[in-house]
Amino acid sequence: MKPVLSVRNLTVEFPTPTGPFRAVDDASFDLAPGERLGLVGESGSGKTTTMLAILRMIRRPGRVASGAVLLDGEDLLALPPEAMRARRFSRIAFIPQGAMSSLNPVLRIAEQIDDVMRAHGVRLGQAELDRRLAFLLSRVGLKPEVARLYPHELSGGMKQRVCIAMAIALEPRLILADEPTSALDVVVQKQVLTTLRQVQEEIGAAVVLVGHDLGLMAQFAQRVGVMYQGRLVELAPVRQIFHAPRQDYTRMLIASLPSLTERREQAGRAYPSSSESVLEADDVAVTFGHGASAKKAVDGVSLAIGGDRAKIIAIVGESGSGKTTLTRLLLGFLTPTSGTVRYDGRDLRLLDGAGWRAFRAQVQAIFQDPFEVFNPFYKVDRALAIPLLSFGIATSRAEMRRRIEHALVTVGLRPEHTLGRYPHQLSGGQRQRVMIARALLLKPRIILADEPVSMVDASLRASILESLARLRSEHGISLIYVTHDLTTAYQIADEVVVLYGGKVMERGDAEQVIRRPTHSYTRQLIDAIPPPDPDAPWGKPELAAAR
Repeated sequence: MKPVLSVRNLTVEFPTPTGPFRAVDDASFDLAPGERLGLVGESGSGKTTTMLAILRMIRRPGRVASGAVLLDGEDLLALPPEAMRARRFSRIAFIPQGAMSSLNPVLRIAEQIDDVMRAHGVRLGQAELDRRLAFLLSRVGLKPEVARLYPHELSGGMKQRVCIAMAIALEPRLILADEPTSALDVVVQKQVLTTLRQVQEEIGAAVVLVGHDLGLMAQFAQRVGVMYQGRLVELAPVRQIFHAPRQDYTRMLIASLPSLTERREQAGRAYPSSSESVLEADDVAVTFGHGASAKKAVDGVSLAIGGDRAKIIAIVGESGSGKTTLTRLLLGFLTPTSGTVRYDGRDLRLLDGAGWRAFRAQVQAIFQDPFEVFNPFYKVDRALAIPLLSFGIATSRAEMRRRIEHALVTVGLRPEHTLGRYPHQLSGGQRQRVMIARALLLKPRIILADEPVSMVDASLRASILESLARLRSEHGISLIYVTHDLTTAYQIADEVVVLYGGKVMERGDAEQVIRRPTHSYTRQLIDAIPPPDPDAPWGKPELAAAR
């Protein structure tokens, strides 16, 4: 059987002051029709760059230095720009990492899917278009009414499924999916991957799934390629990768996976706090909308963190459960409809300018999407320097540089490859780690971390969680860790709070909640975690079958 895709000796270079940097270095692989290939590796290992090179979407000054990309025997790298444009979506489709930043916010879903078809000469009358849209949306598990909505009216999982619908609109031969579930909770993640698997089999397309979650690869891929520093260091059937890996780096990736059977030694121990300051929410509720359309995003939640014991509280739940809204309440970004948020006994609504300044220095945040936080017109150096300058912590440029470099190294970044670059020049995982480093610079009393490792690969996830745990054990800093990943919550948290529909379903010691859950929703979250074993079923057996 002839391969649908053949990548031969692909090399991608970016200029740097010290000479060309090879983001992809002599990569070669084949993909059979209908095959599912997983591509894993650390942030910056070259996974996404390989996909962009296949699509001829490398931004200048980057360039494909050498190699060939054959789609059904045709070299895509040799095609004129217009000919390559005609092949995108019609023969080779792309599902991006961030659906919200990829969908046009001012166009309805129907217009965006229609635009893909029109760009390739498929022009349908309104009635036929409505039928086609309904068919495409039903293929990805969405109702026809979704076509009339705007992207902001959809949940994260729905937006990602819309991207899948756009990718399959012209039934391409090949689908490239770049971490399509990295920002989704485990329940929605399973739904999206199940959807992608079903539509891929229906249209007979081959799929390359880029990701850092080896559990997902075990459950989805038939073969797995491992990238490290731009090189494809191992490529083998999925069972061989997990049961008999040949490379030390592959074994390290597998060993770094968080577990629900073995817990970190530090978790659950008592550590003295650096301050007796307490951040607390007392029966808080937030209602959005009015009348019949009103919805309670948070409904009667109470919790407290700080005091004489530094601890980590994990808030877990699926998308829309109220996790981020509760975080925004605790940070003072939202005012509760009812209830009170207090810091050091003072209602946040009553703080004056000096009070807010002190609160901001002592309560720091790590946000879920770093790309939305960075100013794209400034280098990351500026984002890291602002906290030190604003609070007068660094007394000289040399001290500022030393503190910034130390924070970057702490989260696994090399300062010489990070500083001096713009946000778009960093990978998603690198941007996330810069945001974590920024929060660490002020050594606050409390950190609220909203999905801080959702875009980070397994090996770096472990090092970042270790860094967060050291803030508690070595500096007495308490953390609220918001996540949809119960495995990391189990590894790092002292207490776990499970939210659903804005309400607390279950709470208590992490060992009790995750190992011996009492609520059916908690058990559902645990069942949705993809096991890092291709022979272990992922909840229901339908996705594991026929692999």
